Amino acid sequence: MDFDLRFIYQRSVILGVKPSQFLNFARYRNSPIYDIMCEWSKWNLQTKISLHALSKVLGIPSPKEGEIEAKDVAQAYKDGRIKEICQYCEKDVETTRKIYKKMIFEID
Repeated sequence: MDFDLRFIYQRSVILGVKPSQFLNFARYRNSPIYDIMCEWSKWNLQTKISLHALSKVLGIPSPKEGEIEAKDVAQAYKDGRIKEICQYCEKDVETTRKIYKKMIFEID
C-alpha cells in the first residue's frame, strides 16, 4: 500500500482534490486499510509475497494465469484491448477479496 496511498495522496494534492477520508500512513495497523501482503508477512517487508504466490499458497486461483498480466497492460492499452484489461483487473480484485476473506477467517 505504500505506493498506492502515497500516489493517491500526492495526486490529490497536485489536483487540489481533497480525499473523502483521512489517509493514514501509519504502519502496523489493519484498519481502515487491510494490506494482505503486509498482514501475511506481519509487516516484515523483507519477506514480501506476490499476489500470485499467496493465492497459490491459499489454494485460490491466481489472476496472473490468464492472457494478460500486469507487464502486458500498457501494450494491451495501446492495442485497444480494454475489455481484456478490465477482465484482468476484475480477477485481480476478486482474488484479493478472496485472500482477505480467508485471512480474516470469513469464508465465502
